[in-house]
Amino acid sequence: MSGFSQEEISKIVRETFFPYASRKMDKLRANGTKFVHYTSAENAIRIIDGNCIYLRNTNLMNDFSEVQHGNNCIVGAFNDEELRSRLVGVLDGVEAGLTEKILERYLAGERVRSLDTFMIAISEHGNSDSHGNSDSNSREDLYGRLSMWRAYGGNTNVAFVFNSTPFLAESDALQAYTSPVLYADQETFKPLFLEVISGLEKYKAMLPRLGAENIAFYMNSALHFAALSTKHPGFWEEKEWRIIFSPNFSLTGKKSDKLKSEVLTISGVPQRVFKLELNNYPEEDFLGATLPELLEEVIIGPTQYPWPIWDALVQKLTDAGVDDASKKVRVSNIPLRR
Repeated sequence: MSGFSQEEISKIVRETFFPYASRKMDKLRANGTKFVHYTSAENAIRIIDGNCIYLRNTNLMNDFSEVQHGNNCIVGAFNDEELRSRLVGVLDGVEAGLTEKILERYLAGERVRSLDTFMIAISEHGNSDSHGNSDSNSREDLYGRLSMWRAYGGNTNVAFVFNSTPFLAESDALQAYTSPVLYADQETFKPLFLEVISGLEKYKAMLPRLGAENIAFYMNSALHFAALSTKHPGFWEEKEWRIIFSPNFSLTGKKSDKLKSEVLTISGVPQRVFKLELNNYPEEDFLGATLPELLEEVIIGPTQYPWPIWDALVQKLTDAGVDDASKKVRVSNIPLRR
């Protein structure tokens, strides 16, 4: 990519191919927003004992149609005559047939997205700005989000509240990537697709220097993560993000040597998972990921057994090297009946 520094390339890629994700990440960094993972007490113990979080196959998400929903939004955008005309105008100006090549690669990747991709869901938590001005978000800091308690964790609800810094690190150490969920249908997805086209048009004069193959790679990567991170707008209150790992899909062209697969039985379903170990990799600018650094607190949600769960979590966290574990685990006391 003649004439570009790595910093310039990163800027062009962020602004052109990942504008929505880049804005969301910048906002979270500026506001110091935390992440939360709602789960069961049983899985909470598994995370602490294993010193890892488990990425599960996309087919095991609560709504197994989610990947198809994102795919439908992308196909709908490609089928929009105006959008396609503008996209062809800028991409095929670099190389004839480049748009069609990108679409063919995207469609060929359907199996990877549906059968060979693993992820874990996290959500934004608490204050939406650095001053904590929102009363509703302050309540969320205290009690968690009721809709999430109802949807996850069963009868032993637990929420891990995490420092977001390692999730937003600009590092390829893990080859697993944090992606904000876009809540959109086919029509509301199109303006976001148009934003990518407008970015390509903005850098039109520079694109030939990037090279057709690199452009195809970045565009296919953008489509890959958009398909995996677009959700029906009815779920908007979840404020979800996803850590996504496709073993045979990498932004660097290298396969991860850090995420290892394992077969577990979860809720009665035998399945292959990938273990994302809670370790730092300072040589690759990935820091703040050990459990004592990462964990802000644990909230015990609606359950009949809050104090036995509190006692068990405090013991396990203490054994894992978390200081003042008893002060980091608390009970929400939400009187939710199942």
